Amino acid sequence: MRNPPDDHAVAVWIWPRALPLAAIFGPAWDGAEVRARFLTLTGQWQARHPAPSAVGRAGGPRPGQWMWHPPARRIYDCHTYEAGDDWLEVAIRMESVDFYPDHCRLGASLTIACRCEIPHPGHHTIVETSWRTGGPAGALDALTAVLRYTDQWIANSQQPAGWRRHAGLD
Repeated sequence: MRNPPDDHAVAVWIWPRALPLAAIFGPAWDGAEVRARFLTLTGQWQARHPAPSAVGRAGGPRPGQWMWHPPARRIYDCHTYEAGDDWLEVAIRMESVDFYPDHCRLGASLTIACRCEIPHPGHHTIVETSWRTGGPAGALDALTAVLRYTDQWIANSQQPAGWRRHAGLD
């Protein structure tokens, strides 16, 4: 992930099958049907995009692994499309909502590398979507929708230059 959270060092790459969903999102996530649907969706996410470009780099994920951030009770994954020194990244995340038990916040974003002369985070978010849901059924329905959004974004172009022009950042 090009732009991880500040406390990214406490996160680990993990296979979706090993994620402690009930510990992250609440006891309603402990059922076999919920886990099976989650694994189906994460498998579809992986199949829709090429392996992350970080594969083979020290500390990088293997294809299919997700980042688990225990303190934030969050999981996320991203796929990076590189074109020379430019890059485009599509990221997806799920996290618990502390003030609403059994609720999840889900989202996806499409970012490109920054080429600005002024210092700032090093990327520009071109498009994003965010959902808040209650219970696993709603969260997995939202994850299905989020996957459709990422499919539509990438179907338009996997080239950073095209998205840069679209956002008026050329």
